Amino acid sequence: MTTIGYGALVLALVISIYTAVASILGARHGSAKLAGGAQKGVVATAMLVTLASAILIYLLLTHDFQVKYVYRHVSTYQPAIYTLSAFWAGQEGSLLLWLWLLTIFSVLVARREEEWSLELKPYALAVLALCQAFLALLLVFASNPFATYPTRPAEGFGLNPLLENFWMIIHPPVVFIGYAAYTVPFAFAIAALTAGKLGQDWIRGIRRWNLLAWLFLGLGILLGAWWAYLELGWGGYWGWDPVENASLIPWLVGTALLHSAMTQERRGMFKAWNITLAILAFVLCIFATFVTRSGIIQSVHAFGESVIGYYFLAFLAGILAISFVLIFYRRRELASEGKLESLLSREAGFLLSNLLLGGLALAVFIGTVFPTVSEILRGVQVALGPPFFERVSAPLALAIVLLIGVCPLLGWQRTSSGRLLRRLLYPGVVALAVAVVLFVLGITEPFALLSFTVCAFVASSILWEFLRGTMARRRSTGEGYLLALARLIAQNRRRYGGYLVHLSMVIITMGIVGSSLYQTEYQVTLAKGERVEVKDYTLEYEKFEAQATPAKHRFATLLGVYRGDRRIATLFSEKNFHWSVEQWVTEVAIRTSLKEDLYVILAGLSGDGSATFQILINPLVVWLWIGGGFLLVGTTVALWPGDQARGKRQEAGGKRQEGG
Repeated sequence: MTTIGYGALVLALVISIYTAVASILGARHGSAKLAGGAQKGVVATAMLVTLASAILIYLLLTHDFQVKYVYRHVSTYQPAIYTLSAFWAGQEGSLLLWLWLLTIFSVLVARREEEWSLELKPYALAVLALCQAFLALLLVFASNPFATYPTRPAEGFGLNPLLENFWMIIHPPVVFIGYAAYTVPFAFAIAALTAGKLGQDWIRGIRRWNLLAWLFLGLGILLGAWWAYLELGWGGYWGWDPVENASLIPWLVGTALLHSAMTQERRGMFKAWNITLAILAFVLCIFATFVTRSGIIQSVHAFGESVIGYYFLAFLAGILAISFVLIFYRRRELASEGKLESLLSREAGFLLSNLLLGGLALAVFIGTVFPTVSEILRGVQVALGPPFFERVSAPLALAIVLLIGVCPLLGWQRTSSGRLLRRLLYPGVVALAVAVVLFVLGITEPFALLSFTVCAFVASSILWEFLRGTMARRRSTGEGYLLALARLIAQNRRRYGGYLVHLSMVIITMGIVGSSLYQTEYQVTLAKGERVEVKDYTLEYEKFEAQATPAKHRFATLLGVYRGDRRIATLFSEKNFHWSVEQWVTEVAIRTSLKEDLYVILAGLSGDGSATFQILINPLVVWLWIGGGFLLVGTTVALWPGDQARGKRQEAGGKRQEGG
């Protein structure tokens, strides 16, 4: 089986290179035979990588410990669901997952026949094939998932206990879908530069790929934060770790791309911005993988130091060099067709948001690489910790959120100051009223008060747009309020889906501000039967359990949570010693409400049965995850094809059938 799996990867490498060459030559010479061969090569590569992936999954499920990857990530006492997730738990498996996803997306690109992409697709397929070849090269020569031991060990080492969490089953594949999907806009950007087709068609054609990649990478970041909050036992969800930062940077760049692409579609502006951002989003996904796998930048999430990092560094250098040459060659064709006519215009708002998003991405990038650069230049590693990132990112992020509320109120080309002031009146009054109420309630910390006021302004601005549109439709059609709202969204999916995404950013901002600035922490030691008052809660240490299993020695405490005389929750907080890795792993207990989380960590146990608990009150944390739900819903609405798009696809399908 291992020979077949490895052989499939070798063939995938060879066919990917053939596909790239055939695509380019077919486009240059107008050869239908070469173009058809390239299309078949894309499908063949996907089939081979699917075969290799299926074999690795089979080896994991059958506990073939002679395979090094299986031995390192699977054991017989591990739950089956985590045996499956071991496929992407290690370096070799996650690279194979990335390659497999990329081959699937390449097939989708190859199979779609759209007029805008006919001249660009051969070059895009060549770029996709070369990216596949790079990943296959890594798997064949540097990180073979099918490498074996001379003899078969009796038992496997097993999965890292910290990865035995439901959200870590979902988080890595979601992130890799984002990484793989960003390859498609990159491929079409290089294709547009190569073919000299730099108008609006290519940027309009990749809109859904941009949205798909942005959505999955954003959800992946949130799922990773949720995992950290549930599993790492420190009470937070984001620590500005290099691996966390490395996934955030391309997402910020992708956010800028989504907004500037609208300007090119509508006004023919920001062509250079869009080409650069599409390339950078992909390059920064490669950088994120470099951070994770090189070991050069230290991170609690990274793999150990590995030669594979230098492969990624060389790949990055090659991409940047080729991209720079192409952009320089096409610099005249990248000039904007329109011009910025007024600072009070949507174009100006998008330009400012691009500058802010780019500045934030740059600041996070500098903070991430600074320790490594300082060590290279000075021989001393100087780390820029969370305070640096928070001081830099907080004002930039708040300014971006404010723009979310202002930009929809601006028209294209120019907006009169009087009209803008009228449209700002309602959200401004709401924001002022909220600020007064919050101050009276005791929210006096300046940044918190400002942040919540901005959130109120933006939320009311978005909701006012929904209300305005619903009332206008109701007046013209006589429909009921809910029906008018539903049909308004259905007929303007892109616009109102975008508004829902903007609302999700407001909700997430509220969660971040509340949990960051108002977290409170207590540490108490209790004997069984003792109680402690923590804010509005009474906690009683009721029970202790100890249990030995093949995987770990489990120590669990049971706490009753009361508000007054009413029991509102029962919490189990654990501290377990895992035999395989010989380390303690904490399992936290959380009681969640819309207002706050009661977060309990079992910090220590004594021989007399007493226990030490670290208790945190985390306000508004749940709104991060609620915001993630709005993000998913809003992006899905924006992605969903309208009747016009479906009609065009059906018409194109009919033409293909007639031609066949």
